[in-house]
Amino acid sequence: MPIGEAVLSAFMQALFEKVIATAFGELKLPQDVAEELEKLSSSLSTIQAHVEDAEERQLKDKAARSWLAKLKDVAYEMDDLLDDYGAEALRSKLEGPSSDNHLSKVRSCFCCFWFNTCLFNHKILQDIKKVEEKLNRLVKEREIIGPNMISATDRKEIKERPETSSIIDDSSVFGREEDKETIVKMLLNQNNSNHSNLSILPIVGMGGLGKTTLTQLVYNDTRIKEHFQLRVWLCVSENFDQMKLTKETIESVASEFGSTIIGVSSVTTNMNLLQEDLSKKLKDKRFLLVLDDVWNEDPEKWGTYRSALLTGGKGSRIVVTTRNKNVGKLMGGMTPYYLNQLSDDDCWSLFRSYAFVDGNSNAHPNLEMIGMEIVKKLKGLPLAAKAIGSLLCSQDTEDDWKNVLRSEIWELPSDKNNILPALRLSYNHLPAILKRCFAFCSVFHKDYVFEKDRLVQIWMALGFIQPQRRRRMEEIGSSYFDELLSRSFFQHHKGGYVMHDAMHDLAQSVSSHECLRLDDLPNNSTSARSARHLSFSCNNRSQTSFEAFLGFKRARTLLLLSGYKSMTRSIPSDLFLKLRYLHVLDLNRRDITELPDSIGSLKMLRYLNLSGTGIAMLPSSIARTELVTGIARIGNLTCLHQLDEFVVRTDKGYKISELKAMKEIRGHICIKNIECVASIEEAIGAFLSEKSCLNSSI
Repeated sequence: MPIGEAVLSAFMQALFEKVIATAFGELKLPQDVAEELEKLSSSLSTIQAHVEDAEERQLKDKAARSWLAKLKDVAYEMDDLLDDYGAEALRSKLEGPSSDNHLSKVRSCFCCFWFNTCLFNHKILQDIKKVEEKLNRLVKEREIIGPNMISATDRKEIKERPETSSIIDDSSVFGREEDKETIVKMLLNQNNSNHSNLSILPIVGMGGLGKTTLTQLVYNDTRIKEHFQLRVWLCVSENFDQMKLTKETIESVASEFGSTIIGVSSVTTNMNLLQEDLSKKLKDKRFLLVLDDVWNEDPEKWGTYRSALLTGGKGSRIVVTTRNKNVGKLMGGMTPYYLNQLSDDDCWSLFRSYAFVDGNSNAHPNLEMIGMEIVKKLKGLPLAAKAIGSLLCSQDTEDDWKNVLRSEIWELPSDKNNILPALRLSYNHLPAILKRCFAFCSVFHKDYVFEKDRLVQIWMALGFIQPQRRRRMEEIGSSYFDELLSRSFFQHHKGGYVMHDAMHDLAQSVSSHECLRLDDLPNNSTSARSARHLSFSCNNRSQTSFEAFLGFKRARTLLLLSGYKSMTRSIPSDLFLKLRYLHVLDLNRRDITELPDSIGSLKMLRYLNLSGTGIAMLPSSIARTELVTGIARIGNLTCLHQLDEFVVRTDKGYKISELKAMKEIRGHICIKNIECVASIEEAIGAFLSEKSCLNSSI
């Protein structure tokens, strides 16, 4: 059962505030337009209570889900309209009146929506009235259904989490010692080999059961480290790409022995050469290879990859974690180890460590009793215990805990994506603004390693961050992420963050038709083409063609994520004419070397990342985007927050003095060609030491 449009209330609130800001802000609209926007804001205010009610009822109410879907389309229509007009008004304000009368007339006809013509004022009014009529029809439709209004006191807010005297590490494990001992003994037993040198142990269990955590315990056990000459850990996930896995195995083996990859393996796409290299590197070495989260059921793919592993020393082992017992059978080897749920006592211990400060429940006997009843509903699943425990950590009344215990969600079956009721419940208790941020993350593929700062910047560009007095938007966005992390929606991973597969399944469900990953070829259904956030993960060797994106004319996000062997075709000259509503554009591919002039048509572009590309120069048309409107040189970007690299030259516009007015620059900046700085006075004039948010400059 899909959850559907559960993130709409935050969007509607943001839209209401945008309408108010437009009507009474600095644009100085014609009076009749401002009055119409004021009426629209009243309609939005009325409909907000209906939205919150429908979100509460949608799990069991098909009519509520359908109503929310229709409202979402109308809300996006109005939001696009406001963005369009706002971008043109800003451009007109910055550019001022044109000295070319003919050009001025052209702009009046096609660009300056707010100014100069009565005809266009009429168009604005008509567009706003159409939206208002649609909203009023939806209000009447909802009144017929009969909503239960939600009071303002019932709305969820982000609460400050209680301070703790010590932090419980995510790696804290309860109730898995016996499992760990059994698996360690199986791996050390020299008789468990079907092949002469190699045996395979599948660990099978449902999502959220702790297969990866258990395997990490085994992998880092002292006996395992001493027994195996070489240990390699690979995260496989849904896409079993033999060449990618072979290259990653070669890289891991080289890293384990402190060497670098040289020769053909660093550049070749020839599978035979790669396998020969891997086979030589593993020859006569007793290794442990962990393949985490395997979904592949194609025996040919597995056979191709495995053939290079058979030269390892006697007693080599492969551990495979999977949700699917058929995967374990396919890969052969030992009898699969089926991981069971935690006992109620162990599940309670894990839950308690997240729900109470320092895991001490003695000071709250009433909450302890309710918590024990909640744990019985978690069915021994560690991820569920973490999620619900994290949720209740900020809930300090018996009524809050009883509401969780009595929730109807517990009665819902896990759907075909195995989204656990406990995770649904944890999601439903998020404030609306956090629901929206979390759901968006489904546009990234499973096992994607998130960079916190980058994700916050994208949330900002999409308008997900709600202003709070004088706090910087980055600080607010960072607090959003920290709250999601504290509630176990994210997990720490090697200097970054990942989302558990079960959490990713949940994000996919709640972002229904909003986010689309084009790893598979997109279908032509209306629901797919209405997606607003797009990504493509290039983890295969086929060509990446931008033609696949052309049909998504209302897309706001386009993320081209990095990959291995997918070659990228040139960007079509009209791509950005078709995708003119883009707010976020991330082209992290090294073989992209230039952007088409149509980039200038992205009037709403607020986040542009070209850091992983081969682009040396931007087209001049980019100055027409809202991102850099009115900027002639980099020194005029006085509000710029991030600049990874600045290359000093003696030419005007490239001197180190360009950094002088960038008071908001933060993080790290690499300054190259420092020898081109003319004098000490010029260097001091950049005021690098006075930029309080700058951590370091190199």
